[in-house]
Amino acid sequence: MLTPGVRIVRGPDWSWENQDGGEGHVGTVCEIGKSGTVGSPDKTVVVQWDNGTRTNYRVGYLGKYDLRVIDNAQIGVKHPNIVCDGCDSQGISGMRYKCTICYDYDLCYMCYHGDKHDLSHNFKRFDSATSLGSDLPPRLNGKKCELNGIYVGAKVVRGFNWEWGNQDGGEGKVGRVLDIRGWDNESSRSVANVQWFSGNTNVYRLGHKGNCDIKFIESSSGGYYYPEHLPVLGQNVEQTVVRPNRSGPPPFGVGDKVQVTVSVEQLKAMQQGHGGWNPRMAEYIGKVGTVHRVTD
Repeated sequence: MLTPGVRIVRGPDWSWENQDGGEGHVGTVCEIGKSGTVGSPDKTVVVQWDNGTRTNYRVGYLGKYDLRVIDNAQIGVKHPNIVCDGCDSQGISGMRYKCTICYDYDLCYMCYHGDKHDLSHNFKRFDSATSLGSDLPPRLNGKKCELNGIYVGAKVVRGFNWEWGNQDGGEGKVGRVLDIRGWDNESSRSVANVQWFSGNTNVYRLGHKGNCDIKFIESSSGGYYYPEHLPVLGQNVEQTVVRPNRSGPPPFGVGDKVQVTVSVEQLKAMQQGHGGWNPRMAEYIGKVGTVHRVTD
């Protein structure tokens, strides 16, 4: 996840007062530090805060971690076959939160931090589609903070990476954020749609490939979040393809004869987050078929 474009907030070792604008204010990782570099050595990153401040922070440098990741959809992370049971979106962008109590129940980051589902239930966070997952405590009675930055309603001006001439009406001209969206099929929540008071409306980079075209002069709220439920930027989390633990050979092989033996209600539940339900599937209950391919 140490990639330009991820959206971050202050982390466990933060010691830079309100350089970020205050707890809950959001920024973007723009550059990754390299060995031999004086300004940005290895295990540091350069962050562009939504308020316009740009400087570097520790992501393992001298054992300190200044930042947490609030969203990584901006770098193209997606769980294409998982449905969010909070907002019904097909394919969760960014981090996925899976309830460990309920059967096949998943939330996107906005629904999880927006208190959807039972707050007393434990969840597991998957930082990518190949993540092993990290166990989380219940949200009930957990610390919550408000997100502030470039969200819908924020007033903005041109920022560090601006390269769009006088599309905004000129230096210092103000616009309002209409929505946050993705950049084609490459990433999600990585650009802001801005209507300038001069009349023009266009989209501007807010994390796409680590670029930030705008900064706010008046922030807006992005909802709330649980800081301790977020990954710490720079800390190594084992990444592996999630596969069920099995001893012995797989239960099915190509050519095997199989039969659907569950009820319609059970089959519907099993399809949640795995392509969804099609009424025609009920026609195959009780019928015998042949396995033609086995996938992980």
